[in-house]
Amino acid sequence: MSGDYRMTEQLSEIARIEQARQAFEEEISVLAHDLASPLARIINCLELAKDLLAAQELSAIPQLLDIALNSARAQLQDIEVLQDITRMANGLKKPPVGSAQLASALEQALAALQELLAESQATYSADIPSDLPATCADEALLSRICFNLLENALRHVPKGGNVRVTARQEGDQIKVCVADDGRGVPEEHRALIFERFYRVPASQVRGRRGMGLGLTFTKLTVEGYGGSLWLETPPEGGAVFCFRLPISREAQA
Repeated sequence: MSGDYRMTEQLSEIARIEQARQAFEEEISVLAHDLASPLARIINCLELAKDLLAAQELSAIPQLLDIALNSARAQLQDIEVLQDITRMANGLKKPPVGSAQLASALEQALAALQELLAESQATYSADIPSDLPATCADEALLSRICFNLLENALRHVPKGGNVRVTARQEGDQIKVCVADDGRGVPEEHRALIFERFYRVPASQVRGRRGMGLGLTFTKLTVEGYGGSLWLETPPEGGAVFCFRLPISREAQA
């Protein structure tokens, strides 16, 4: 019996190793594909600009360089986010403590999402109490958290839909919810959406499809501050991403 038990344990361990290997290969495949696409765009733009320069046709070159620069910046940002995720997941990095106001962070995030907001034709609304205490988060990181959740909502909300942000103080924490009236997250994907590189299959996603790092980064950052991030699925449909952050030390004092 003991021999059979050891054999079963060994087979289970082999199965776990194989599963981990397959997951790693899938992550590498996604990463290679998503990093190759902007590189190909940059190379195409530079080659075309070189040809135009040789032909002394200079009018289109600034536009091509702008496209190449934007692609390079987007790729660099993805790489930096991936590095941060790896460091935070391994306990090698903690987010810097600050005293950021939610209203200001939302304003910065919306300013960076104007093009996507216009494309979606969505109605944005916010219910933020004027006396809401500051969070313990760094301002740039809180803005990034808001950006990721708003961007996610705007990419999946139907054209002309609604995106709403609400915030309330609950004890020594602030609860923030970003709701949309899109299709919502299918039940079979809800346990995986915060995993690195995971993207819910969708036939129509507005704008540039990311690498599946935004929600992972957001969750690790929020948890790094001692908070939590989760998904709610209201019966009327749509998706609601909520997070809690401790209020700043100054506010607690």
